[in-house]
Amino acid sequence: MLSLDLVNEVKIPHFKLVKLMPKELFYIRLPSLKDLPEEINIFLQKVTFLSSEVILSIPAEDFAVDEWRKKYLSFGIKGFAIRATHQVEKWLKHQGIGQIYSGDRDLMDMFHRYRSMLEQDKDLIVEFQIGSDLRILAPTITGIVEMGAKWVVLNVEGEPTNKRCLEFRDVFEYLKIRGCTKLNVYFPFWNNYFREWDIKTQNTFSGISDVHIDISNRCTHSCVFCGLYGPEALADMKKRSGGELPEVTKNYMKMEIDPVTCHEIIQNLPWSVKYLQFGGMGDPLMHEHSVDFIAAARERGFKVEVLSNMEYLESEDIHRLHRLSGNKLNDLHFIANISAGNPELYIETRPRQTIKNYEKVLQNLSLFSKLREENNGTGVSFTIMCVVNKLNCLHLKEVSELAHKLGAQRVWFKPMEIHGEIHHLYIPKKEMLKAMANSLKEAIDYAIEKDITVFQKEYCDQIINKYSGDLIDVTSN
Repeated sequence: MLSLDLVNEVKIPHFKLVKLMPKELFYIRLPSLKDLPEEINIFLQKVTFLSSEVILSIPAEDFAVDEWRKKYLSFGIKGFAIRATHQVEKWLKHQGIGQIYSGDRDLMDMFHRYRSMLEQDKDLIVEFQIGSDLRILAPTITGIVEMGAKWVVLNVEGEPTNKRCLEFRDVFEYLKIRGCTKLNVYFPFWNNYFREWDIKTQNTFSGISDVHIDISNRCTHSCVFCGLYGPEALADMKKRSGGELPEVTKNYMKMEIDPVTCHEIIQNLPWSVKYLQFGGMGDPLMHEHSVDFIAAARERGFKVEVLSNMEYLESEDIHRLHRLSGNKLNDLHFIANISAGNPELYIETRPRQTIKNYEKVLQNLSLFSKLREENNGTGVSFTIMCVVNKLNCLHLKEVSELAHKLGAQRVWFKPMEIHGEIHHLYIPKKEMLKAMANSLKEAIDYAIEKDITVFQKEYCDQIINKYSGDLIDVTSN
């Protein structure tokens, strides 16, 4: 889920829409539908072209204006979230304490009325503006769920104190008892404390089965396709700032999660979590305590995946990780971003690296495979990832051959992401695309022959099958 909050500042957002997937939920908060700048309307038309799951969060009273509602429905949005406050005091003062468990009838009646104004294939949800009193929140949510709401947003004021979190746990317990176990409940992404709300309330209703934690933005590699450490990206940032990297960028590059905070997050994740991924804008294994974090996650029984260039582990780390891996394949899995099948191409795509760096990566991955073989096929597994770009797109079979040589379980041919205009330099040229498709087919055929799983094979097949001499948009993922 992506979210964008335009309530406090109505400007065209600097937002990387290239990452928006066709079925990805994009939640956009607007101050109102009245008199929106034309730039915002153009932006909304662009995002609905990219995703069929766009939800507009608006004040409840705006929804009732036919002209406004129909205008934005014509853009192709999925539906609306109406921002509303449940009237606790009214129901206590005028309706009596016994009506607490009936919920806010006015809000539910409004939802029922508004729901009838939408086609069945459109969504209507409620974004609750929540104060300090939660006594009628749970029955109100239950009521609108019975009327067709698929999910709700809880826009909470203040910090997640222990007392407040216990109150929300009661809300979720009520929902569970009333059969709302499949309901998605989101604490909003624009809230500074949304992760703490989710964790401390043990909100298992928001579908928390997969969790990603960024632990380090540090990295010593110089991948040309990287938006932070790539040589062209760095040069561009310096150029825009008078020849020096901005301090904010330097600080961003140094950012790492506090070890105590990371351990608290891992220990407090609800038991609904099955899978935990560690990443960052840099390399997560740069963090001094990265292996400790992995150990803590494995001790809780989570499947763990780590995105890394795989250079920074030492032999003792690898042996420790092997012991943490469990008995099932992919209990502990690394995605190794190598993006080359030979040392020369490796250095070309990472200008600051050397053959020594390349050999260290291969040495680490080979040791994982060696330990797995010695342990009857159980141990750390890994994927060889290749970020497909102009430099390597005609040498993809070599990546599959390297994956086989190293004992990888999967290979992943991932189209490069465009982090800025500068990265258009590395998109395969039009005249290369047919050869690239042939290279991709050879790589996939070889991987299948060697019993290596091709991750996102369907997407690769689309590129191969769709290409017939016409231009393929290799940045569409």
